[in-house]
Amino acid sequence: MTDLKDKKDSDYLFMQEKIKQKPIYQNRTVRKYASCILSGVLFALAALGVWAFALPLLDNQAEEQEIQPIEIPAEEEDTQAEEGEDSTVYITETVSMELEDYKKMYQQLIQIGNQAEKSLVNISVFSVDTDWFDEIYTSQSTVSGIVIGDNGLELLILTGYEEVRGGESLQITFFDRTTASGTLKNYNKNTGLAMVSVNLSDISDSTMDVIRYADLGSSKTTRNGEPVIAVGNPAGVYGSVLFGNLTSVTQTAGIYDGSYTVLTTDMAKADNSSGVLINWDGKIVGIIQNRCEVNGQENMIQAYGISDMKEEIEHLSNSQDLVYMGIIGADVTTTISEKEEIPVGVYVSEVAMDSPAMAGGIQPGDIITSISGQQVTNLKDVRSILLKCSNGQNVQVICQRPDKTGYQELKVEVQLTILQ
Repeated sequence: MTDLKDKKDSDYLFMQEKIKQKPIYQNRTVRKYASCILSGVLFALAALGVWAFALPLLDNQAEEQEIQPIEIPAEEEDTQAEEGEDSTVYITETVSMELEDYKKMYQQLIQIGNQAEKSLVNISVFSVDTDWFDEIYTSQSTVSGIVIGDNGLELLILTGYEEVRGGESLQITFFDRTTASGTLKNYNKNTGLAMVSVNLSDISDSTMDVIRYADLGSSKTTRNGEPVIAVGNPAGVYGSVLFGNLTSVTQTAGIYDGSYTVLTTDMAKADNSSGVLINWDGKIVGIIQNRCEVNGQENMIQAYGISDMKEEIEHLSNSQDLVYMGIIGADVTTTISEKEEIPVGVYVSEVAMDSPAMAGGIQPGDIITSISGQQVTNLKDVRSILLKCSNGQNVQVICQRPDKTGYQELKVEVQLTILQ
């Protein structure tokens, strides 16, 4: 009986076996999801690689497309002065003015000044230093700036280099009293001018609607006694306005490798005067300089003639090199050449210490007649040639050097640099 029971149990033994499940990696649903995830990861890695490769190219292309160079139109030669004294005004009748007439005139002048101030900004320069007790303190100074234009990415502002060069940070205040941070973009230590930039993205649309780009006039057509308006910071306070007259338009300031026209006025200056001179048409004719360029005019406002500065402003705006050679000179005109029996060119009266000119072998007493194959007859030619050169460029300078028998031609190689 027992054997029969065991036999029955063995007949149904297969029903006690366990059914083994498929491995998870053989599950069709799991394999489908895993395939999707793997495909997504591979696609993401491929997209990341393409983006990493293309991003610099796209940035460069976008920058090239967005940055627009600043172009300042060249002035036509002033032929009116050469033709004679036709510009002289003769008074043929006397016109009396009442007090109300003077009030109306000054109101109109103030309106001209207010319109010009829309193209000016106030730059606050913050500097950090330590005192004798090693205590850190912050100092602040201000200077006016001129809104030249924008390159599609930045608003460009012309100002004084000495006033902004040591600043830890620059804060720009616009005509509507809004502010933005600025950055020193380019400078020329030779003339003391600098370009400050502000990102357009940091300026609101309402402020951009108020800002006017500077209307650069001509200093070549100015005359002695012409009335002008000083705006910006002429009296040492931002927003101050002064009225006066030009006392001289023929003075010059000698700098390395060139000279500039200096406009003198009868307006008293402050210790930190800055800004511009505008004519009664509202056009800028001069950039106020705080340093004295004309002897005897130390307490009066002086300004660089705008006509001599336009090429430099364009270079500063476009971040181009402003190189120097390092000579102080004077023009040897045809008249002087015939009288003194010396070559026409630029007489070198001084060579700056450790300058490219000194390293190249140029000496005081030399007369420069050619630079890079281009004839030199005056300092204006020297400046025009150097404006087309870049930092580190080698130029051949032909000089006439005096000796016992007269003048001997000398060729020297000069490597141009930026004045630091």
